[in-house]
Amino acid sequence: MPKNILRWLIISALGLYFSGSTLFFLMPIRNVPVWVIVLVAAVLGAFVHYALKFRPMLRGLPKGKQISYAIFGTLIPLFITVSIRGEQLYLTDNHLVVIVAIWIGVFLTVCSVITAVIYWCLSATLKPFESRVSPWKIALYALPSLLVSTYFLVAFYPGAMTPDSLAQWDQAHTHHYTDWHPVVHTMLLSVLVSIWDSPAIIAIFQIVLISAGTGIAGWALDQARIPKPFIWVALILFALSPVHAISSITLWKDVAYSAALLLFTLLMYMIVRSSGRVLVCWPFIAGYALTGFMVMFFRHNGFPVFLIVTAFVLVMYRRYWTKLLPVAAAMVFIYQIVVNPVYTALNVHPSDPQEMLSLPTQQIAAIVTEGGDMTEQQRDYVNRIFPIEKWHEKYNPYSVDSIKFSWGDYDRFTIYNDWGRYARNYLQLVKQNPDIAASALFKQTSLIWQINEPEDGYTSKYTTHIYRNNEYGLVNPVLNEERRMHAYTYLKVADETIPFLWRPAFYTALALLFTYIAYLRNGWRAWLLLLPIALNTGAVFVGIPAQDFRYLLSNSMIVLPLMLISFVKFEPLVSGAAKDD
Repeated sequence: MPKNILRWLIISALGLYFSGSTLFFLMPIRNVPVWVIVLVAAVLGAFVHYALKFRPMLRGLPKGKQISYAIFGTLIPLFITVSIRGEQLYLTDNHLVVIVAIWIGVFLTVCSVITAVIYWCLSATLKPFESRVSPWKIALYALPSLLVSTYFLVAFYPGAMTPDSLAQWDQAHTHHYTDWHPVVHTMLLSVLVSIWDSPAIIAIFQIVLISAGTGIAGWALDQARIPKPFIWVALILFALSPVHAISSITLWKDVAYSAALLLFTLLMYMIVRSSGRVLVCWPFIAGYALTGFMVMFFRHNGFPVFLIVTAFVLVMYRRYWTKLLPVAAAMVFIYQIVVNPVYTALNVHPSDPQEMLSLPTQQIAAIVTEGGDMTEQQRDYVNRIFPIEKWHEKYNPYSVDSIKFSWGDYDRFTIYNDWGRYARNYLQLVKQNPDIAASALFKQTSLIWQINEPEDGYTSKYTTHIYRNNEYGLVNPVLNEERRMHAYTYLKVADETIPFLWRPAFYTALALLFTYIAYLRNGWRAWLLLLPIALNTGAVFVGIPAQDFRYLLSNSMIVLPLMLISFVKFEPLVSGAAKDD
């Protein structure tokens, strides 16, 4: 039999196997029409074909990158396979052999898709030199996001606000600051509302900030000679994303912070693409300082993100440290001045330490409610913090809010008065009940690692109105009913048909993939692109209180720019620098 015919027979058989496995993994296979199975088999067969073509390309890569592919090409498909898994009651009642075959089929399917995407991206080549692009094009590239977000602002004028938004709105007006919300961000809101006392001005600020990020992304990619149609498609998709459209007009600190992280990541791209040469330009250093200021002060975990990323830049591009280090040191000094004497002078009330105890609280709650192994002394201590019956009543595996906001019953000062005792009891309980503690950890952090929303879980996605009956009398007057209904329908349809758009793990997986492709094309420097988002995701993992998409909004913002950056060939390292691999 000719080799080509045998090859296509094998690819067709694999396509059918992958199609059946994937569909059965996601839904009862008996409910799927035969034509759908065949169609999916044809598509997956094409992915297998291109995945196989990657083998000669892989052999031409350095040994280190070949090893990295063996690791990445195993772990990421495994992560995605686990991440998209549902309850699968229709699958678990089959024979073990069938279940194992389905899991293997899905894993190999994801491997094929990822490998094919890597092959397609690495096969594309761009002209290796930079084009001169006028900075005025930033405004042009910002237009898609600016226009779509403005449409949504008019539809849901003057913006959307939750109780969290209203609490910060109150501080912006009374100037009685608490560190529950980032004080500098709240002070910025105070300035904005002094100009126009309407939520709309804050929404406009967020729209401009996000649009500036997309405009700079388009301009930077244009300089790298990414084809303009690709840039425009990416920017339009970014603007039309229901995630970005509604978030841009929702008054959350997370929105401005996410836009700042987008800008900060784009600065990392400019640094690695120029091999650090851009660090000699004072306009770039000024932009680094401004963006870093927003990252540090717009959310509490922003300061370590800025500090660690800047440390990596200084080490990786130490040839140019004389320009960046003084500015970075001055920013750290300013941060310390602001959060100490300035906050003291403003009588800023410190935030509740309970914010960082979400995971321990949830693990203790799971141990109590699931009848875990506890001594009488441990039970008595836990009962002092929160009555045992209340643990059973209030525990939600995906949100700690119902426990920590039980102000009359939850005695947090039992913890605060003796941190050592709390730590000892917590660690002992986890050691005694590792399975329950691990399960509670995975459920509470589901938003971060799970693409498929759990059957018993939830995702807090968006709101289209101001929280009603608020003490400020803020309402949403309907400026145009037809436009409002069109925007609302758009959000609802997207929510029902593409639910994974509201799961940050989906964007995290894509960000990992395209950063890895940038690494294969350029070398280890490419991982600096992912560092701001990775650090922010890690910080959220440690203290996540609930399943709110907004905590990781930045992950969705960076994916489309990263997709195009993966096609860019970086400039060679300067003489004497460490060799890329």
